[in-house]
Amino acid sequence: CHCGINIGGVVDVPAVVAYAKTLPNVVFTMENLFTCSQDAAVKMGEVIKENNLTRVVVASCSPRTHEGLFQENCEKAGLNRYLFEMANIRDQNSWVHMHEPEAATEKAKDLVRMAIAKAQYLKPLKPGQLSVNHAVLIIGGGLAGISAALALADQGFESHIVEKQFELGGAYRHLYYTLEGLDTKKHLASLLQKVRDSKLIHVYTGADIKKIEGFIGAYKTTIEQKKEGETRFEHGVVIVATGAYELENKEYLQGQSAQVVLQRELEKLIAEKDVKVSAAKSVVMIQCVGSRNTERPYCSRYCCSEAIKNALKLKEADSQKDVTILYRDIRTFGLKEDYYKKARELNVKFIRYDEDRKPDVRQDGNQIAVRVFDPILNEPIEIKTDLLALSVGTVPNPANEDIGKMLKVPTNQDGFFLEAHVKLRPVDFQTDGVFMCGMAHAPKLSEEAVVQAFAAVSRACTILTKDYIEAEGKTAYVTKERCMACGLCEINCPYSAIAVEAAENCAVVNSVLCKGCGVCTASCRMNAADLNGFNNEEVLAQIWAL
Repeated sequence: CHCGINIGGVVDVPAVVAYAKTLPNVVFTMENLFTCSQDAAVKMGEVIKENNLTRVVVASCSPRTHEGLFQENCEKAGLNRYLFEMANIRDQNSWVHMHEPEAATEKAKDLVRMAIAKAQYLKPLKPGQLSVNHAVLIIGGGLAGISAALALADQGFESHIVEKQFELGGAYRHLYYTLEGLDTKKHLASLLQKVRDSKLIHVYTGADIKKIEGFIGAYKTTIEQKKEGETRFEHGVVIVATGAYELENKEYLQGQSAQVVLQRELEKLIAEKDVKVSAAKSVVMIQCVGSRNTERPYCSRYCCSEAIKNALKLKEADSQKDVTILYRDIRTFGLKEDYYKKARELNVKFIRYDEDRKPDVRQDGNQIAVRVFDPILNEPIEIKTDLLALSVGTVPNPANEDIGKMLKVPTNQDGFFLEAHVKLRPVDFQTDGVFMCGMAHAPKLSEEAVVQAFAAVSRACTILTKDYIEAEGKTAYVTKERCMACGLCEINCPYSAIAVEAAENCAVVNSVLCKGCGVCTASCRMNAADLNGFNNEEVLAQIWAL
């Protein structure tokens, strides 16, 4: 494959094709501008049938992105999908050696020769079939979790919402309005009414998850409610929507002065027309409190929009009120930038500060004195204010770690759940049948949480709409005669897919849970564990070919 100029611009593809023709057991070769194109796929199927091919090798890009496509082409032509091998001559060759075309061409020949050598030993594999339970466990009953449950119900699928708090809504319960003017209290009430009216949505509040067992299509979960006790149910898919929390802040006199509030508290005061707000002649807001620092380097994403939302509400109630926002960077994503411009037009003052020159706050009689360095005046200034609002950072749900261990899914260095691939699988985990949405993944705006919930439901439905799904074919297997039942493979397996069976006196692989990572193969002292598609015979054939 030329892959346009990605490969063809560096590697002499015709020379590699000519070389491949000379290798043992090669009966047909061809080159394409794009092997992943529809025309090339049709041609591949015709060639397989016409030449009665028993193995296919494609030298092109990464198997991570295109192996499945080529395997489907083989299946359509009547060839077992596991009798296919790829040589990655783009990512591992032309992109690496773009300034060395001759060396890249020779390396491409080596990679093709190795792939052909391995292909001769490939065996047809038949993945097992798994029946699918069509219910879904949703961990978390915030906006994302509720939206996911309603979307599933609209498509006829049952769901179980498990919420630790005694009422649904999560962080969304604390909002009164959005920047665009949506009444969030009415919106949440309408969503909760739909949940109550649905016969397909089961809600468990005040509940903790005690155990999650099983695998894609066949999970069993045990929960314990503080009032109702223990409940157990079965489901085929999991959607993680555990949400996040506001940082417990101790900076800037928080908790020490009644005149220092959080943005969420300010929003409540504004909505309830509290005298504390109406009597205040000036309000100062400080952004990035406890975030975008060494301990929490990430942006909490919605804070700037929340501050501007409250600033506009303050100006709407009293245009003469003095409102100042101290910020590090104003990040009003997308069309929310228009509201930032509107705030400036309404004379909301914005003063930038650096992390190493954070504002200094002290109580000054019946006011709060805020001292900050103004980069425009190039000197410190002091602002006397009646009310100080803090935009505190977002922190992950502390339950993420335990839930991650139960589901065998990872979190990132900040404690939020980590997707399988930021572009190719943005709401999937590496563990099949488990998806994420909302602030369980990262801080985000409410509308983004809903969109991600719909994305998670869409991905879940690719499983739920089937009665059966195929397990992975390239899984580990154990030769019973060699196994000494030492349990080393069981200890090292990250997916709990292999265990020593006392009755068999050897290790047994659960092919449904196995992801073909090869850890058991590498750790087996007796050479009893091996991996379909990467066994000793196949790997050694590649090495000797090189």
